[in-house]
Amino acid sequence: MNYKFHDRSTAPDSFITQFNKLAKDAYWNRMQDELSLKPPSYNMVIQLIRDIKQSFKSLLRGKNDRALYTVTLLLDEKQLMRGSTQVRNVAILNEFRRIITNLMGMVCCPARDEEIMKLKRETEPIAQLRGIMEVLEKMKYEMANYLLASTRATIMHYSINYEREKFSEIRAAFGRKKFPNTMAWLKRTLSSINSTHSGVVLIQIEKRYPLPELLEIDAGRLVQLKEQMFRLCACAASMQITFKSVPSIVTHPRRQHLAAQLTIASTNFPVKYNQSEMLKNICSCVVASITEHSQESNGPLISENKKISLYAQIVSINCRTSAYSSVRVQLMAYLKNLLLIENRQHVSFPVEFQDYREQTIELARQFIILVTFNFSVYGSFYLKAVNEG
Repeated sequence: MNYKFHDRSTAPDSFITQFNKLAKDAYWNRMQDELSLKPPSYNMVIQLIRDIKQSFKSLLRGKNDRALYTVTLLLDEKQLMRGSTQVRNVAILNEFRRIITNLMGMVCCPARDEEIMKLKRETEPIAQLRGIMEVLEKMKYEMANYLLASTRATIMHYSINYEREKFSEIRAAFGRKKFPNTMAWLKRTLSSINSTHSGVVLIQIEKRYPLPELLEIDAGRLVQLKEQMFRLCACAASMQITFKSVPSIVTHPRRQHLAAQLTIASTNFPVKYNQSEMLKNICSCVVASITEHSQESNGPLISENKKISLYAQIVSINCRTSAYSSVRVQLMAYLKNLLLIENRQHVSFPVEFQDYREQTIELARQFIILVTFNFSVYGSFYLKAVNEG
């Protein structure tokens, strides 16, 4: 099950991003042209208001019937069609915009209050309507995530019980003989079967052992976690290497920008880029950043040899290099402690990942959910197998 719904962001200069921007600009420019006609045409505006009404229905149905009734009453497309001559009045359009922003203010979460106030202050019709659609899109994701969060516990409860029942049937029929890779995995981690090390070793990038049978259902998620982990560690290691070569960037505002650039450079691994290509992209960002840094007033002197050395260190990052291994060890320790320590607020965040705090916390959250679910279903089997040797 998805942990959270969100809009899939892409690099700002990617083809998809540029295409979407051009398509949206063309749509709103065409609407502007219609409103600029003499007399103005409101065909696109009427269709847009229908779309807005549908958005409100998806947000409010079964949750706020009073607000939904208000939407139905005030944004009835049949009335709009019958009163099309009135809609051609600028004052009527302004009234619809006011009604919509007021309704949004009634149903949005507090995090959107500032955006709603900004929309209400906007006087240019097209800019306001475009802003309305953008905020409504965010509100849809927020409502979906709210429903997901409020029902996740129930879904997880029934899912765990179902998996336990199915596993009991398999055990009754085959015993342990059906799980040789699982038994081998347990033997390798006998000393720490309390769901810490046993779980953490699964997302190490090396594939030295077959995947345990009882984790095959999560094989896809494990692969994704490994990929996320490698991207994070590669970016964090690149930042640490850069800090050693150019210490002045540690406290420079350029640091935040560089960290963001490395995130973008690694986003498409491994879908579009292999490991080597991703590291070359990261290198290019690092070299460009330190070059610009050196050209600033009072910037550090960075020789070409230093740039070449820095490039060589980053492009050769892999599981065996000290820079990568160092940050990965810290991330592994962080994940272990999150599982081991009951009060997770007491777990120290690894300083090597402070430039990627949000991504690291999200990786840890997904990992904890995966491990917790697996041990909720199979934990008793693991413990019994270990105790019986």
